[in-house]
Amino acid sequence: MRTQVQENIEAGAGNLEVLRPDGSSVRLGTVWADRPVVLALIRHFGCIFCKEQVSTLRAIVEAIHVAGAELVIVGSGSPQMAGFFAEDYAITTPVLTDPQRAVYRSLQVRRPSLLAFLDPRQFVPGLRALINGHRQKLARMDALGDQRQLGGVFIVCPGGELVWAQRSAFAGDHPTNAAILEALEKVMRAHDS
Repeated sequence: MRTQVQENIEAGAGNLEVLRPDGSSVRLGTVWADRPVVLALIRHFGCIFCKEQVSTLRAIVEAIHVAGAELVIVGSGSPQMAGFFAEDYAITTPVLTDPQRAVYRSLQVRRPSLLAFLDPRQFVPGLRALINGHRQKLARMDALGDQRQLGGVFIVCPGGELVWAQRSAFAGDHPTNAAILEALEKVMRAHDS
């Protein structure tokens, strides 16, 4: 569900520590300190849905930058897997990880039961991801991240103002690039006023 929101997350998610691929920590709020951020929380670094999502998001990185914002990707696996993921998908924007999933909880992103794997809404996105060449990575799942965790896309402005959110209802439920760019354009117009 996509929603226009007006909530400050600086004291919550902004104060949480996440990890860079080199293992060093950074306070999440620093990523939006100077400019708006499109914050993409992905399920885990081995997820075919996430691989497809990131491949799609790469197409709008330049438009995000031209708008004066940044794309930041956060997963739930090990820092090493975050590094492999960034390298495998030629990601030029920050890739961070939150192995404890504190950011996911703070932003109220769902983590459904194992029965969620039977949700028929994920079959079409899963088939599309497979057709597009994305495969589930075989590795220790604790290194890749939490398989049950769902993701979301958020737009956060300096000071921690959460102004747009799309929390996934099922695996493969991602906003379109057009929806993200439209929301970002509205945010930037309001920000410039």
